[in-house]
Order: sequence, then C-alpha cells, then structure tokens
Amino acid sequence: MATTSPHLNWLIIRNNNAFLLKKRDVKKPFSTEASNLTNVSSFRYSGLVHKKTVGVVPAADKKGFSVVLKKGKNAQRPAKSTVRVSFKAGPRRALKKLKNLLTFNISNK
Repeated sequence: MATTSPHLNWLIIRNNNAFLLKKRDVKKPFSTEASNLTNVSSFRYSGLVHKKTVGVVPAADKKGFSVVLKKGKNAQRPAKSTVRVSFKAGPRRALKKLKNLLTFNISNK
C-alpha cells in the first residue's frame, strides 16, 4: 500500500488539527501532541507526520519516566507501531539506558 509523503501530510494538517494551541500575540502556534518534544507546531518536530518519533512521558506510577517510540515498520497500524519502555532507575543509569535504546533503534531500523 502506498503512503503519502510526510510533507504532503504536514501541508494538510498544519493549520487544522486537534493538537494546535493558538495564543494571542504569538506568531507561531504551539502543539500539544505527545511525540512533539519541543511543543512547537512545525514540520520538523511533528510526531503526527513522521514515521519514526520519540516521546517522553511520566510513568503511570509516578516513579521514573516512559519513552514512547513510534517505529516506521508498522506505520499503517498505530497499535503495533508504538513501543513503550519505562525507566525507573536513577538519573544516570536511566540516561545511559535511554541513550543505548535510541542508538540501537536508530542504527538498526
């Protein structure tokens, strides 16, 4: 099945989506989507249009954090394309594990 390009998807959703947050006297609107780490509504940081994204959310039990990865392999199946990994160790160990997770996923996929 052929998919549309991310640029075309961005042109379609950039002004109209549920995650836009527009304020007065702010030229660039914000974005509240989960995979957008900077909360800026732009093509570069959008988690909706790209096949591979990374999101960081607090853990459900308030201890540590979880990383949500969106993989490009199952882009048409949202339930199978997202992977959630939780980190509960101390800050140094969690940072090293996060670095290893991201370098492993980027280099192998």
